[in-house]
Amino acid sequence: MSVSFMELGSADSAEAAANKVAHHVEQMMETSDFFDRLTQHGTTPVSGLGEKFYVKGAPEFVSTRRIPIPGELQMQMSNIHSEFSMGFFTQISRVWVVIDNNLYMWNYETNDDLAFFDSSDAAILKVSLVNIKPGVFEPEIQYGLVVGTISDICLYPVFDFVENGASSISIDSKRCFKIALDGATVNDISYTSNGRVFYTADDQLFEFVYEKQNGWFGSTNHKCRGVNQTASILGTLISLPFFGSSKEPLDQITIDKSRNIMYLLGRAGTVSVWDLGADGAACAKFLSVPISKIAHEAHILTQFGHDETSFHSITSIKALEASQSAALNLVATTAKGVRLYFSVSTGPQSTMAMFNNSGTPNERNRPQTSVRPQCLRVAHVRFAPGVTPASIYGDGPNGVSVVYADESICAMATANRNTIFAFSNFFYPSSQFFVESTTECDISGHVWEIETVSRCKVKSRPPPRHLVDRVHPHSYFRSQLESGNQKLLVCSNEGVFEFTHVNAVDALREALFDGGVEGNATLQLWQKLGSTEMLCLAFRILTSDAPIDERIRGKAEQILYSLKEAPEIVENEQQRMLDQSTTTSWSPNDSSMAEWRHRMKTPLLSSTPRTDGRNGNAGGAPPQAHFSSPFSPMLDMSMASGHHNGNMRMSPSRRHDALFYYFSRLVAPVWNDTICEVLNGKQLTITFEPESIQSLKEEIQKLARLMDDYRLVPMMEFNGYSSNMTDRLNHEATSLERHSLIGLRKLIDATLETLSLWLLAYEYNLTAISSGMNPQLLPNFSSRKLAHLVSDGSNLNAELIRAMIKYFLGDEAGTKILSESLRQLCPNLYSEDDACVTFAMEQLEAARKQGPGAARRRLVQSAVEMFKQSIGKVVLASTCQQLAESVEDYEPIVELCLLRAAKDDPKQLALLAYKHGRSGSDAEMLGAEKKREDCYRVITDVLDKLEDEATSEVPRDTAVNRDLMINAVLNSDDQLAHAAVFRWLLTKNKTNVILQSKSPFIEFFLVQEINAGRGQKYFDLLWRFYEKSGNYDKAARLLSKLAENDNWKMGLTQRCAYLSHAILCAQSCKDSTVTTNIDELRDRLDVANVQMRIKDALGCSASASARNQEFVRKLDGPILSLQELLLQYVVPFKLHKIKLSLLHCAGMYVEKHIFETWEDIIQDEFTTAQDEGTLCEQLSNTIGELFSVYRDTKYFPREFVIRRILEIGSGGVIGESVQQQRHILPPSFYPLLCKKINLSNCEFLRTASDEFRAGGDAWWTHNSRGQEYITKVVLKMARTVVRELENMPTAHSRRSTARDCLTHILPFIRRSCDVSASLSLQNLGTELTALQNRLSEFSN
Repeated sequence: MSVSFMELGSADSAEAAANKVAHHVEQMMETSDFFDRLTQHGTTPVSGLGEKFYVKGAPEFVSTRRIPIPGELQMQMSNIHSEFSMGFFTQISRVWVVIDNNLYMWNYETNDDLAFFDSSDAAILKVSLVNIKPGVFEPEIQYGLVVGTISDICLYPVFDFVENGASSISIDSKRCFKIALDGATVNDISYTSNGRVFYTADDQLFEFVYEKQNGWFGSTNHKCRGVNQTASILGTLISLPFFGSSKEPLDQITIDKSRNIMYLLGRAGTVSVWDLGADGAACAKFLSVPISKIAHEAHILTQFGHDETSFHSITSIKALEASQSAALNLVATTAKGVRLYFSVSTGPQSTMAMFNNSGTPNERNRPQTSVRPQCLRVAHVRFAPGVTPASIYGDGPNGVSVVYADESICAMATANRNTIFAFSNFFYPSSQFFVESTTECDISGHVWEIETVSRCKVKSRPPPRHLVDRVHPHSYFRSQLESGNQKLLVCSNEGVFEFTHVNAVDALREALFDGGVEGNATLQLWQKLGSTEMLCLAFRILTSDAPIDERIRGKAEQILYSLKEAPEIVENEQQRMLDQSTTTSWSPNDSSMAEWRHRMKTPLLSSTPRTDGRNGNAGGAPPQAHFSSPFSPMLDMSMASGHHNGNMRMSPSRRHDALFYYFSRLVAPVWNDTICEVLNGKQLTITFEPESIQSLKEEIQKLARLMDDYRLVPMMEFNGYSSNMTDRLNHEATSLERHSLIGLRKLIDATLETLSLWLLAYEYNLTAISSGMNPQLLPNFSSRKLAHLVSDGSNLNAELIRAMIKYFLGDEAGTKILSESLRQLCPNLYSEDDACVTFAMEQLEAARKQGPGAARRRLVQSAVEMFKQSIGKVVLASTCQQLAESVEDYEPIVELCLLRAAKDDPKQLALLAYKHGRSGSDAEMLGAEKKREDCYRVITDVLDKLEDEATSEVPRDTAVNRDLMINAVLNSDDQLAHAAVFRWLLTKNKTNVILQSKSPFIEFFLVQEINAGRGQKYFDLLWRFYEKSGNYDKAARLLSKLAENDNWKMGLTQRCAYLSHAILCAQSCKDSTVTTNIDELRDRLDVANVQMRIKDALGCSASASARNQEFVRKLDGPILSLQELLLQYVVPFKLHKIKLSLLHCAGMYVEKHIFETWEDIIQDEFTTAQDEGTLCEQLSNTIGELFSVYRDTKYFPREFVIRRILEIGSGGVIGESVQQQRHILPPSFYPLLCKKINLSNCEFLRTASDEFRAGGDAWWTHNSRGQEYITKVVLKMARTVVRELENMPTAHSRRSTARDCLTHILPFIRRSCDVSASLSLQNLGTELTALQNRLSEFSN
């Protein structure tokens, strides 16, 4: 088989199923606006003209009971004087009757609890039950009764309470808001959701403003006033010139509470629009449109095909809430039953630009500012049946007097007939156009009001006040969550007539009772709804607990197994053609009854193209092959052979889709919404009513039992390998469907556990529980939709569980009850291991309260052992924090962390990555590394805290605990834990701890860090480790490499230090291969020292320039060769002393070069000296320093140095080509020089005598100045010798020295006694002669 489905490895996951459901719920919401079907997406302005728009079959509204007017009231009705009216207060399940100045009410559900209100002195004209503004009365008072009489209008608080299990009401007549009408007549009363009350009196619109004011000394006052909105200066934003100034009484008020728009109907048919503002606090008249303009617009829409008078005489107007339609805002019904749908916008309302794209769960809701009225236009005209002469429905509604209308149901009462015309779109939610069934309901008496009542188990949460609600799913889809049937209530002077709206499951139930699965009624319903919907209805019967459904459970099971069909693999092109031809996956088709019977009884081959009732439409579209499912995955499949070369897609079975549809409709109100919100930034509060969540949970539990009891998740089939491509495709399809249903079953379990968890948290006070959570974590809860919380929010659910456990810590009984509840309700979120961890936490809490001692140690040890047993469920961070802070036991922290690390990475993938690296982004390996890092981070975080405390002013024993933790890690065999602690120690500059440890992983760690390019400190630590461990050979090699590397960041001083230490390590090494390299290391060190001297010379130069600094920077880097140093630095910068050192280091002895270098050295000293004293000091120091270095080598030519100093110091010629007068060295310099170069005075005299006698230099033989200078020097040195002889202890030594000295001075005496000698020279000769005599004495 090809690799087509390898991508579906996670197809059986709850997350995949959750995403499918979320997508379908969102798509269902986006396609729920009946405007699209009513107007064919805005292309058809008229409907209702033709038999296809109305279906007359089995009645949808069935009379269930007639509630007569109580006998007491009938007696009162016989005494009517002036006023009588009736109506409903559906908010409190009451019928009201006004007789003159008395108001009577009774419960229409139980037909009891008759109450009367007789506090009015004047005849009552209008009454209304309104919402009360918050803060005016007590919080339990939600409603107020507004009573309009002929003289005033009053508001009374209404108490709605339960007494003895029955609902009761009470009206407080003492706390009354009253406004005088000043002769005006109240026509209608209405209210907004935030408690504002409006009423019309004659042709004026008033607002009933009521408020509570706080007075002195804590007293409260209730004040009210009537504000005439019609007379306001800003009342009209748009005035129509043809409206004129004629006054028209305002008869009806209807308010769109979701958009804050109010509509008024004048007695002549004028409709006015009032904008209450985006915040619901304003009131401004926007425009008024007279009936003539309305009728003209409708006439144009019908292309002048009907009499314009058909659109006159508007009987009723009703605002359409945002949850009913996004494009339509108002429906008006004329006396002839024509419904005119209005819009207050100039363009379509579904543009993405109008959405609130804030990234919140309400991102698809429009802001209130975008739905402000722009106009009032007739958007669509809907004719009632019977308008056309050839209609099969006979006479339609005519003379309509009372109307109820919403997005799905319309009921009209006529003045001349005892009939209610009821129209319903309930059974046609996905037809291509707006189809309604018609039912004529017989009543008696004059109709006063028509209302509908329904109870929904799970309601969607209203959006924030600044946003507008989205269109809710069609009533057919919502009926799955309704508690009982929807009721149509008709109030007449003969009583209350209750008609039950027959929903789909009622229709199937009745059909099964009548003829069974193969009866005509069942087949007609099957043809009407389609196979998938029939299966959904069968599920509802099979999950029902009603006794009536027990009788037909077997027949519902037949439906479950009657449709013999299987999933298929179809080509995408075929599927795409289907998707283009139908925009929905649900609607009936026109297959014949015989074909349906055949389909039910005959097994359908999966290789045979099939049709489904979902793919046609009520208008008779032809059946399509296969069907489009929102729950089938897209598959790219390249076939190896045959004609299937395109992309393929799985077309699932009806049962598969029915299960997904059923679950999706159950969770639709809450699935794409959040289940909680943040209160005051510190606490969580649940956003849905707990009763709704409980009801939803119970319905989902029924679905789970259904799937298990009837084995709706198929077992795996093993049919062997087949070479037939069709068989192989069918096998793939069956496998895919099975995986998909497994994912759904997992999703159901996850949903049940998540809902149970949050209900349990609510029961135990979610607000208090969340107060102990990390405040930074709370926004994650409030921003996560339920779909994500169920499928991928296990971490958040676990956080909630931990918070609940934390809340009960210290209460052992409460903890036990909580643990048992969690184990029963959330076995996957809270397992046996979780229970073990909970008990361990309780033990730890007990240890904290116990105090230090043996008892505490036993409790802690017991808790730690339990933690180890369930280590996978332990929250390391909080548990270790409690171990550290509560009981101050630190070694168990290391045990738990290391055990958890091993548990999270059983395959040792992180260690493999650490040792060998990883190629690419291996998700499993990355995950293992991340988990281990989290475990080790707990250890280092505790160490951080201990280190901070250890360095504080009061260290206590934290240093001991820190060392215990470090040793516990380093004594383990977890190599990655060692590495983590090594890193921590390095950050704390505790390298000695690493070196002193016995860890076997130090070398590998350091090598890994070095290979990762961590830095130089790891090299230093590595060679120190080698040295510490006795691996001198490795240390020497590493040090040598460090010194020789090309890293410019390492200074020359450091390289010299490395070489020096490498020599020491090599000397300590017993390996001959290393010791033989000692000389090489020393040579490199000498070269490095030469380079250092060059760097220092250039850097300390007084004339150092920017160029010199650049050379210094280069020299403070890798060690260069001697040749590079000589040619690039020494010669160009005339570093003569360093040149001498370089020649010595290189072993290059050429006498000429040596003499030239010394010549340059001596010349430099004479050239740079400022005066005679400086010259003597510098020259003596320089010669002495060089002598100390080269004294026993040929690189210190002593005689050459002395001769050159004598010649230059006497003022002789400095250079060969330049004659320049320099400082003269005094004779006293030479004794100092002799001391510096360790030369005796007698030896100096010998050198001077040899120089003088040689006669090679004309300066000494022919120049009198030169002769006088050298004679003075000899005289000074001879005197020095004489002083030395005087202090010699032995005569033998004196004689020998004196004789040598006499020999050396004789040439100078002879020259000074020469007749050609100058007078000064002769005088010097006289002094020398005297010294000669003295020396002669010593020589004898």
